Amino acid sequence: MHAFVFLFLAIVSAGSAGAADETWRVDVGFAGAYRAGSWTPVVVSPADPATAGVGDTIHVWAEDADGQFVRSPPATLEARDGERLAAARVRLRVGRPTGRVRVEHTRGSQGTTSEQPLPQPLPATHRVLLVLGDVPAARRAVRLIGADGGRKMHAVEITDSEARTQLAAGAWARDYDGADAAIVCGRDINTLPTETVAGLDAWVRDGGRLVFAAGASAQDVEQGRGPAAAWLPGSVERLVPLRRLAAIEAYARGSGLAVRAAQTPPLVPLFAERKRLAGIVDAFDGAAATDLPLVVRRPHGFGTITWLGIDLDAEPFRSWPGADSLVVRLLGERATDGAENQAVETTGTPDLASQLRVAIESSGVAGRIAPVPFEAIMGLGLLYVACLYPLDWWLVSRGRRRPWLAWITLPLIIAAFTGGAAALARGWQPREPLACRAAEIIDVDVASGSVRGSAWAATWRNDNGVVDVAVPAATGSTSPRRESAAVSWWADAGTGFGAIDAALPHPSLAARDYAYGDSLGGLVGVPVAAAADRLFEATWSASMGKAAAVTATLARDAQGALEGTLTHHLPFPLEGCKLAYAGWLYDIGRLAPGEAHDLGQGRGPRSLAGALARRESVREREVAPRWNPAETDVARILEIAGFHAAAGGSGYTGLPAGRLARLDLSPLLAVDRAVLFGAVGTAEPEWSAGWIVKDGQGRPASEVPVSSAARLCRIVIPLAEGAASR
Repeated sequence: MHAFVFLFLAIVSAGSAGAADETWRVDVGFAGAYRAGSWTPVVVSPADPATAGVGDTIHVWAEDADGQFVRSPPATLEARDGERLAAARVRLRVGRPTGRVRVEHTRGSQGTTSEQPLPQPLPATHRVLLVLGDVPAARRAVRLIGADGGRKMHAVEITDSEARTQLAAGAWARDYDGADAAIVCGRDINTLPTETVAGLDAWVRDGGRLVFAAGASAQDVEQGRGPAAAWLPGSVERLVPLRRLAAIEAYARGSGLAVRAAQTPPLVPLFAERKRLAGIVDAFDGAAATDLPLVVRRPHGFGTITWLGIDLDAEPFRSWPGADSLVVRLLGERATDGAENQAVETTGTPDLASQLRVAIESSGVAGRIAPVPFEAIMGLGLLYVACLYPLDWWLVSRGRRRPWLAWITLPLIIAAFTGGAAALARGWQPREPLACRAAEIIDVDVASGSVRGSAWAATWRNDNGVVDVAVPAATGSTSPRRESAAVSWWADAGTGFGAIDAALPHPSLAARDYAYGDSLGGLVGVPVAAAADRLFEATWSASMGKAAAVTATLARDAQGALEGTLTHHLPFPLEGCKLAYAGWLYDIGRLAPGEAHDLGQGRGPRSLAGALARRESVREREVAPRWNPAETDVARILEIAGFHAAAGGSGYTGLPAGRLARLDLSPLLAVDRAVLFGAVGTAEPEWSAGWIVKDGQGRPASEVPVSSAARLCRIVIPLAEGAASR
């Protein structure tokens, strides 16, 4: 009988799961590949067109790191590619490895919700290499790269038309948040959706790393005149055969390529203005770098593009064994033996992003919460025992002995000491009912006028309740034009307690589902447990238009150092300003709005790595103190994360950057860009994220003041000279 009941329930549950699977088609991430904790695009379409139509509203619910479902902003089913098939795209972050979402469908006044399965996400601690094209060397290259700082790399390949139809990523830069680097083949550009190429371009400008392999295909890419045409370092004059392959072999540290290409030399582009290429020539054929460039690195907004003048997906390069090390070099990685960084395991801190989270918490209200001293607890306990005996015993037994009195005195003593213990605990807690502490980095690219903001906030409340959190999209007249903003929960990567990849969700006394408003710029009804922090992260982007943050005449002198002047034009002063370029750091000091600085004045540059690591001279030797994984100085953590590779990477910190990796501007320092950075003391609110935190317990909700733990501003300045070889 029991066996029959079990079989019946199994059949029913299997049938229900199958029905749920067939309700909607859910395409997620990069043809089903996505990373937990990263922004992930999801395209939802009805399995049966009769059940839903164009104009219907879709919400998708995904779990955060605590296992609470978060409702996405509304999306509308629209006709795809002119067909009757309707689809809606939403963006969300998956905080649990369960691989499931809920799809809420509304048609008119009627709505239904069904749970839909997703593929298992890649761990939040792993890295992703997105490959658009058939590049077998990419799969082998990630094995050579191994696990840097304990972060394994996966190659996600989109090679055929079927995979491209399942590519949920669109034109928004955050659609590619799950990728740490990308390889795009020029022969596939014209077969990719226009919105995919536009999204990749926006992702690179926002800080991504792109390898663009376009040899003989470069001419077609340029004629296409899409966003990918700007990935080339110059205008293509014609295609020429590459008869000497020694330069590519030397760059890749491989051999045997010349024999493979002896019969049919590959075609490579020859650029019209070779002496004015945009970027740094790393490999070339000929006597000078401008003869026939083959590898060019160049800045693109806050990111970098490495152009390769051969087609990796074509012979003889496709099957060349040296292509593995070539891809590793193009990605700026190094081959390892696969050994993971032990510091991650011994410190218990998975990455710099987690260290920043702890630092913001400790600098806020949560950091002021102190345990009740042991002496006070012991004194209260001894007084409690004394009240029970001999005080209570004396009251009950003296005179005529009244044992019935104990039914009154004992509850009174217990109630009094319970209230006293609660009052004692409240006395050591902060008085604020609700508080918020925030930190932020504001980046400005002078060449494009782009502005990006990265912000983090920790909210604390003294009772169970809810908060509303938002970053406004509209700003004032003195600030750059805000184009988009996205707010989300913030949690540690890894499998630790409360982390994204943990087997079990973090239990909370205030667990409940919550939702976005009409856009990703605000969350409504976020639960916060008593005497606990709730952490959020936000990104925003803007454009300065024709206004310039800095005007500069910076150029390299004969020794490779910087010379020239710069003038600061932002409406707020920068404190403790420094200028970084290549491996050097220039101390500037305070810069007020409109103030100019001449690099010829001062003591000259010093080592950038030494300054970041705060090396000191001891007995004529430089000694660099080790990075403290328990560091709680928010500004210091942001400074190291912002130049992580220049400081020595995980070799110095013992930690990978995690989600802060996109903030690392170190690659720009080697491609004719200088970075001016300093602290923002009294910035106009319109130039910051402008966190709006409200107590959601009452309606209308009351706004809560937001204090600042640190606010940094970095300005990327192009040099006044052209390309050079390195």
